[in-house]
Amino acid sequence: MLKSRRRRQNQPIVLEQFLTFTVRQEQFAVPMAQAYRVIPLPPIHGDPQQRGVGLVTYENREILVIDIGRCLFDDPLATSETQKLQFLLILQPRLEQEWLGLPLTAPPVIERIPQDAIHPIPSHYLHWGSIHNVSSLMVRSPGDQDLPPIFIVDIEQVLHSLKTR
Repeated sequence: MLKSRRRRQNQPIVLEQFLTFTVRQEQFAVPMAQAYRVIPLPPIHGDPQQRGVGLVTYENREILVIDIGRCLFDDPLATSETQKLQFLLILQPRLEQEWLGLPLTAPPVIERIPQDAIHPIPSHYLHWGSIHNVSSLMVRSPGDQDLPPIFIVDIEQVLHSLKTR
């Protein structure tokens, strides 16, 4: 009995790092390993029809910028929301792939989250819920059940959704 208790107490807590940000009062996160940099939002070009896909130039390369509101909620950001955008989170999902930019109203925050605090989202919510392109994971605070969940964005699903538009 004592050995099993001692083993449980000595197990290290494995933390995963995420960048968290808010869109429409909901908390979202992307794995820190996919993040390249956060910069002040440069002018976005190449979206005359307001489809939510544009380009910025940074470090001599063009970066695809997407309207994250459209990808997560199937509804573009309102003009009042787009006027508040100040930062660009640049993601590099895979080393050989294009970079992706998410315009944000505030800089993202680094969160270190225990692996055991990441739980599946119910499959019915993934199908019928109003938030899209999130992975089947959400984070709950084990110490405070009143805190809202943090939805983990599945960048591969986001890129796939752009192809099907």
